[in-house]
Amino acid sequence: MYGLYEYAWLILAAPLASFAVIVFGTRMADLWSRHHGQTAQDYAAYLREADPAFAAWETARGSGGHGEQQHAAQAAGHAGEAAHAGHGGEAGHHGDPYDDDPTVPYLTPWAKLSGYVGVVLMLLSCLYSWVLLFASLGLLPGTPRLPEEGITLFSYTWGSDAAFQPYTIAFHLDNLALAMTVVVTTVSLLVQFYSQGYMAQSAGYARFFAYLSLFAFSMLTIVFAANFLVIFVGWELVGLSSYLLIGFWINKRAKPAEERPAPSSAALQAFVMNRIGDVGFILGIMILFATTGTFDFATLAGNGPHGVAQAFAGNQALLTLAMILVFCGAIGKSAQVPLHTWLPSAMEGPTPVSALIHAATMVAAGVYMVARTFALFSAAGPQAFEVVAWIGGITAIFAATIGLTQTDFKRVLAFSTISQLGYMFVGLGVAGTEIGPGAGMFHLFTHAFFKALLFLGAGSVLHALHHAMHREVQDMRLMGGLARFMPVTAATWLIAGLSISGFPFLSGFYSKETLISLAFEHGNYGLWAITLVTAGLTAFYMFRAFFLAFGGKGGALGGIWGGPYRGEGTPHESPVTMTLPLVILAVFSIFAGYWVGFFQYLDPHAPLLDLGKIFSDGLTWLGVALSLLGIAWAYVLYCAVGWERVHKVVEANAVLRFFHRLLLHRYYVDTLYDWIVRYVVLGLCHVAAAFDRFVVDGIVNGVAGLVMELGSGLRRAETGKVQAYMTVFFGGIAVFAVVVFVLATLR
Repeated sequence: MYGLYEYAWLILAAPLASFAVIVFGTRMADLWSRHHGQTAQDYAAYLREADPAFAAWETARGSGGHGEQQHAAQAAGHAGEAAHAGHGGEAGHHGDPYDDDPTVPYLTPWAKLSGYVGVVLMLLSCLYSWVLLFASLGLLPGTPRLPEEGITLFSYTWGSDAAFQPYTIAFHLDNLALAMTVVVTTVSLLVQFYSQGYMAQSAGYARFFAYLSLFAFSMLTIVFAANFLVIFVGWELVGLSSYLLIGFWINKRAKPAEERPAPSSAALQAFVMNRIGDVGFILGIMILFATTGTFDFATLAGNGPHGVAQAFAGNQALLTLAMILVFCGAIGKSAQVPLHTWLPSAMEGPTPVSALIHAATMVAAGVYMVARTFALFSAAGPQAFEVVAWIGGITAIFAATIGLTQTDFKRVLAFSTISQLGYMFVGLGVAGTEIGPGAGMFHLFTHAFFKALLFLGAGSVLHALHHAMHREVQDMRLMGGLARFMPVTAATWLIAGLSISGFPFLSGFYSKETLISLAFEHGNYGLWAITLVTAGLTAFYMFRAFFLAFGGKGGALGGIWGGPYRGEGTPHESPVTMTLPLVILAVFSIFAGYWVGFFQYLDPHAPLLDLGKIFSDGLTWLGVALSLLGIAWAYVLYCAVGWERVHKVVEANAVLRFFHRLLLHRYYVDTLYDWIVRYVVLGLCHVAAAFDRFVVDGIVNGVAGLVMELGSGLRRAETGKVQAYMTVFFGGIAVFAVVVFVLATLR
């Protein structure tokens, strides 16, 4: 009956198959053919053509054309030095692409095939997910809609215990999972297609596509999970995938002058911070399991003996505690306060990875998990949703204020993501059972497209500047006027910026204004004020970034388009493999918000999205006014006045300088955590090590020493002389006799 849906497991299997084919097939062939087909002379010739700095360095060393093979053999090690010397040894830069991202003269056919495998299989998954979405909406004649409770795609009993329900590995498909699947596969496909241009000639090309496929599979495991057991496996696989991708550029060094860690350190930070949140996640899961005897979502939400309604009857406080602990996992995974510090550091990975993490996978997992367990949160006390909503609200405005002063292009977007995720949790926390998870998930749905566009657009800019300046540039102060050189990138980025700012008629407007109005309607006036102010802050820092990168004082349209370019060289528009995904995402950024039946799609009892009500509500236009005010203020400061003058004014005023540095250094939370780790955690470790060395080892070694000393003393009694033994023997008898005599006399 549900034949078309029953094969939805193929969507999950496709990226796993892609990962296996690349890792065990095409990447191995790529490494072998590269080793045998590309000589040292090939590499040296490529470096001369790729970067004038290398040619200048080569000439300066007097190598000329002599000893080329020996010289080229050292090229990989010296290329960074060449670029560094060619750029005057500027602090914070350690070389051109060869240092941060080792390159090859050309991609082998096997490397290219790795990319094609990833793109084609993800394309099939994406098309299938869209077909299923249309079928579930009743748009495919002859195909039934999905039942409200969904269908089981696969179930395997892993183990059983008489006291509990069987432990099953099960995958489930319902409308919530299907909507999220469309987001994951669509964004993953566009990111993989884009990566063919962004990662061209990267030595890790095949490995990169293998990791992307693993990332997509991990997220889809979470999406299709039917119980906590499976979702936790996917949860940890997402963490592993992000660790591999954030730390992809293993040769890249830290840049202390820009407060940028090395990718390896950033990957480790992300891994550790998420494990902190996972401690609460595991505890919450085990409280639920120990009380109900099951991991299954449907069973837990049901009215049977294993449902939370009966199992926690009379002990709702314990259920509330369990759900708050479960939410701790989402705090870590979705980078909410106080476990938010890993996400800005994660920007050290390749930009396509940033787009995937921020739009459709890693950070979206926390929001999706809360939406999936919405019925359990509803059964708990009101404190559970209050924690979700207030953590989201505090995070939203906290991250938005930090974004006001950041100069790193990608870091602005990182704090934007943290803030927008806070919005999603507010939507989940204030919606109530009449709306269900629709409000939070609707913003996740629209946000996925415009945030992917923002990151891929930023990647297009960084790619162009890398080729123009022959070094990595992410500082917006070294950009400006790029709209003249990169009109497609600028136009699509402008659409995404307007959408995330809540500009009317774009997708972000509908999802953001809906959850802001829900906060007001449900009497959460504090959260309403926070989300309203955050909307204005978001518009300001997004257009601050746009004007610094693409516009500037003296440009066309009053400085909005073009302006003076503050960098070096001449940037050029990115290739079509990078600009085509931008155009597609721009279309979604405009129209994704017009899915008026989204709430009802996730929950048949929820109302339709009332566009008329949104436009007729005065509070909506209050939010729009604040957003337009933020855009206008950004225009005044960075197009009319100019950022150099703004900077001088801020530095000249003690109060402004204090707040600027406070926000620039992210409220010094990273510094606080560093101090805690350095002096508290490591201090306790040193105390524990000293206790182990001097107390535990001291007792053990002391007992051993005492035995040794006693033995050393007693062995002197063993003289080997019969006279001595007889003396001791008869002396002992005499002493014993005296003792017996004394005791007998006392009686």
